[in-house]
Amino acid sequence: MNLHRVIANAAVVGFAELRTMYRLRTWLFGWVLRLASQVVFFALIGELAGSRATTDYILLGNVVSVIALESTLVITSAALERYQGTYAMLIASPTGMGQVYLGRGLHWIVAGLGSSSVVLVLVGVIFRPDWAWPATLLVPFCLILVGISSYLYGTVLASGALRYFKYRWLFLNLGYLVLMTFGGVNVPVDFWPAPIEWAAQLLPLTHGLAAVRTLTGGGALATAGGQALLELLVAVVWGSLSMLSFERLASRGRRDGSLNYTS
Repeated sequence: MNLHRVIANAAVVGFAELRTMYRLRTWLFGWVLRLASQVVFFALIGELAGSRATTDYILLGNVVSVIALESTLVITSAALERYQGTYAMLIASPTGMGQVYLGRGLHWIVAGLGSSSVVLVLVGVIFRPDWAWPATLLVPFCLILVGISSYLYGTVLASGALRYFKYRWLFLNLGYLVLMTFGGVNVPVDFWPAPIEWAAQLLPLTHGLAAVRTLTGGGALATAGGQALLELLVAVVWGSLSMLSFERLASRGRRDGSLNYTS
């Protein structure tokens, strides 16, 4: 089976699972409301600081981080494979695990785009940030890039969660918190010491968020485009690491017999 059919079939399974998880009401008034509350909480911290610029900075950073958070939920999808006992079947199949997982959690990117877009509108109405128009209309394209790069980053962590199942929530929570802490969400990337600032350039979210800030701040489109291209490059790097990590995981599982349910 060729690559695009593998990814498409895996995506069909993922979207079917998503429909069993959410209905429109539970998605809007459960999950999206929770995300909006998180964004409002951090924005209010900016309000307490007494600076409109700080409020807008934190507000925008947390809105964009929503799609990064939801895209990394692919880690839970991967862990579920082991819990349900399908992990061993994936390894035994003639198709590489990395190819399957490229499509297995694509629904999280779509769901994250929907969540971040709704939250963007909600907090925009509440806080009325001073964003530049019509350049802000290009923000969804940057959100898609952030979602893709964060998703591929999440698949790398997912391979670790499959191997060390009991630490699956640690992989998810630490993976997302690293992005939120060092990716420029609440404080600028250059706030951190130089080694951390350099490492942050290799993380998803960092460049995509910078592109969004440029667009909403009325900066040059060329600058925003450059940041978007860097986000795409980061996605390629994490995607390559994902394929390698899953192949290594499968090879090790065959070698040491660690294909049971949850060990």
